[in-house]
Amino acid sequence: MTKMLTYATLLLSLTLTASCSNAPESGGQQPAASNTTPASPQATVNSTPTMTAPTAAAAKGMVIVKLTEYKIEMPTSVPAGATTFSVTNAGKQAHSFEVEGNGIETELETKLKAGESGMLQVDLKPGTYKVYCPVDGHKTLGMSLNLTVKS
Repeated sequence: MTKMLTYATLLLSLTLTASCSNAPESGGQQPAASNTTPASPQATVNSTPTMTAPTAAAAKGMVIVKLTEYKIEMPTSVPAGATTFSVTNAGKQAHSFEVEGNGIETELETKLKAGESGMLQVDLKPGTYKVYCPVDGHKTLGMSLNLTVKS
């Protein structure tokens, strides 16, 4: 358990460091553990298959999201600011995760197969957002909810 917490903390730290810097690491190389790709000026996506980080939930700005067949489990209210959604597909079908509202529309870079996880970083302003699975038909089958962001 301690090893998993250490790994999750290290991965989060590397992801946040990579997303905060446009300059390459010393030696001109990116860290091996980071697959961070800018999706838009306000969002960064990191899809890491089979990585789970439930113990990192205590990290500030981290929101744990669990996707199953036609259900999204996550808090429906979060504070404003830099937010990292740690998304795990606990279902049997491919799923994904999208955040839309207040001028933001961003999603995980790839669909998550069963058992895979990914990270989506978004700078959330106060207001209401729609979060949903953008895989064909999943939103209308119940994989959608409103997210309230409070200042």
